[in-house]
Amino acid sequence: MKTRKAVLGFLWCVVVQATMGQSNEAIRKYTETISAGVPVQVRGELIHSVRLLPEFYFENEFRRVWTRPLQESFLNLVNKAYDHGLTPADYHFEVLNRLYADPVESQSTDADLLFTDAFLLYASHFLNGKLNPEEVEGEWQAVRREGNAKTFLKKCLQQGNMEEQFEQLQPESQSYRGLVSSLMHYREIRQNGGWNTIEAGETLKPGMSGSRVQSLKYRLSIEGYFLMEEEPNDQYTQELAEAVRRFQQHHGLEADGNVGKQTLATLNVSVEAKIAKIKANLERLRWINQDLGDHYVFVNIADYKMKVFKLDSLTFEQRVVVGKPFRKTPVFSDTMTYFVLNPYWTVPPTILFNDVLPEVKKDVNYLQTKQMKVLQGGQEVAAESIEWAKLSKNYFPYTIRQEPGPANALGAVKFMFPNKYNIYIHDTPSKELFNRPDRAFSSGCIRLNQPLSFVNYLIAEMPDWNTEKIKAVLETGRDKTVMLRKPLSVHILYLTAWVDEDGVQFRNDVYQRDAAVISALSESAPNLN
Repeated sequence: MKTRKAVLGFLWCVVVQATMGQSNEAIRKYTETISAGVPVQVRGELIHSVRLLPEFYFENEFRRVWTRPLQESFLNLVNKAYDHGLTPADYHFEVLNRLYADPVESQSTDADLLFTDAFLLYASHFLNGKLNPEEVEGEWQAVRREGNAKTFLKKCLQQGNMEEQFEQLQPESQSYRGLVSSLMHYREIRQNGGWNTIEAGETLKPGMSGSRVQSLKYRLSIEGYFLMEEEPNDQYTQELAEAVRRFQQHHGLEADGNVGKQTLATLNVSVEAKIAKIKANLERLRWINQDLGDHYVFVNIADYKMKVFKLDSLTFEQRVVVGKPFRKTPVFSDTMTYFVLNPYWTVPPTILFNDVLPEVKKDVNYLQTKQMKVLQGGQEVAAESIEWAKLSKNYFPYTIRQEPGPANALGAVKFMFPNKYNIYIHDTPSKELFNRPDRAFSSGCIRLNQPLSFVNYLIAEMPDWNTEKIKAVLETGRDKTVMLRKPLSVHILYLTAWVDEDGVQFRNDVYQRDAAVISALSESAPNLN
């Protein structure tokens, strides 16, 4: 009897080893084909992880790795992809569910390959985003999230609880978590029928009445800005005006409590469009490194605001002017190391050839009016001695520099974080622009509303400087460089929806970038190289 059991046990081991050996060989053949650059489908599903999947199996000696408990845990995760604005179908969801439903099929080579491919793709979308930002938004050089999906897969396989491990991949910011909740909220609104548009007409104001006012109440109540009366009426009350102000504040509009053309147009944006905007910005937040620094400057181009955070607390905030739609402020990260009082302004090429040179060709006195000098090799050249008509973008051996003073385009101070775009934060003599809700008027640089307040903020921890000393330097009219005691990280980003302590915020897509992100997110997942 013992001999018979021993023989059966031996035969069982031989069968298992033979099956495993066949499995290993099948995986090896698949991975070699994928590595050769040949598109491979498994059960009709294209393998996306054309680099990481072969690497993973090679390092694992082509063994199968997915147990049924791990498969169940991962399927629960992919089922939640929709909550993050992602598409479960991108991760072989239906096929994996069918394979998992069959205990035999779930342990097949095909199942193992598809689970691995889906995991690597899903993890990479949380670690780096589904899309390449430079392909959908052009110049996008902000600090990126870092992480390797293959390394994360190994960690999850070892520790077992994938759902718990994946919690670590989600961006930790309040804004990301808030947008996930907001996405759910607006999807519920959509499921309940959304909201109707309000008819066009004269500006609605407190004291008015009528069917349009009643429509406004229903519209604001659906989104949570207004609590409907027990017996709804058609009166434009102060309570309604306050609800309109909250709506306007949450959408970057002038908060006057009246419903003019711009507020009406924003109210009539569909719930579907808001859902799409939230999904686009969830993706943008997945692109951004969560560690922005202990002390950093954050400029949101679409919000026209500069904020400074220290140890996760907001410590400084001001309105800014950003680049025009045809001279966009780029998205990037860098380090602020110094500021300059009474700065000279060296006219950059774009402004020089598009704006300044045409004016000088019409009237050379333009330079004197703007307090500009012409330099060649560091030496001043008399403007009258130059044949301006012969100069162009292809031939311009001079530099034009504006002297410090009231007319200087940079105002009293510029804050420097040297970068390839020649973008910096600075003062401006055009203060009237800061009173406008939409402030895309610069040639790319960022104009600050009250720059000397920011100077005082920066020198608070610099014992060699104080407000009086700053004032004295400014009065000399001579330029002065002030090195920061501790450099600050600077992050210039573009977000049209986010969540802060006041709730979900929406902004106008001033650079028309949302559509490309929304469209690309709706497409199937690209290969993961």
